[in-house]
Amino acid sequence: MLQEILPKACLIAEEAGAYALEVFHKRDQLQIDSKGLLDYVSEADREVERRIKTALATAFPTHGFKGEETGGEMAPPCWVIDPIDGTTNYLYGRPDFCVSMAFLDEEGPAVAVVHAPFHRRTIYAARGIGAFEDGVKLQPRQACDHELVVNLCFNYKQGNNLDFLHKVNRLVSKKHQIRICGSAAWALCEAATGQVDGAYNGCVNSWDVLGGQLICAEAGLETGPYVYDTGSVYAYPKDSVLSEFLVPYL
Repeated sequence: MLQEILPKACLIAEEAGAYALEVFHKRDQLQIDSKGLLDYVSEADREVERRIKTALATAFPTHGFKGEETGGEMAPPCWVIDPIDGTTNYLYGRPDFCVSMAFLDEEGPAVAVVHAPFHRRTIYAARGIGAFEDGVKLQPRQACDHELVVNLCFNYKQGNNLDFLHKVNRLVSKKHQIRICGSAAWALCEAATGQVDGAYNGCVNSWDVLGGQLICAEAGLETGPYVYDTGSVYAYPKDSVLSEFLVPYL
């Protein structure tokens, strides 16, 4: 069943991403609203979610839906969607944004698709089957204890800055490097594909990370408990020294 769901989900994500990329090139025309401190939403976010929701309802009429912009109930079987993860990047013309989709059944996250339109990359996974890009199984970096590169992401709720600064200080003091991706889903995918040694997302929402978490787990990385509401997420190779640094704050 999961192998039947996966290709349809990839196609839906890629078609929605194609629209997002088209609008990205004329983003100065977008109407932009704010949902809170440094939490933007645009016409593109809403339209991409509408397109995904419509396509999923056609392909999987018995599945429920929960989206960042339109809400819904997380009652399996259902899809949890972030139409444009990394909206600030998107609006500022930065390339690290993606469509993030996770399918949940009664056992938890079962299928994940993260599509980065600007990079023309689709990362996907199914529970018990593995994580892939272009049909090739993902190969994260191996555990190492020195000169690591780590994606750190966090939202801007009051108090999270202390957790972020604490982690930066500890990592840099041990001669590791940090990167700030700006997209929680893509930050996790970069760990799964070996572009960084690990990733940490502080106090994020389910739609930000459920897909990325399943991809990391199926790639063989250690990752935290699945986030079904809000929480903090890490991903790194088993036995990595990063287990000492990326302890969840919330």
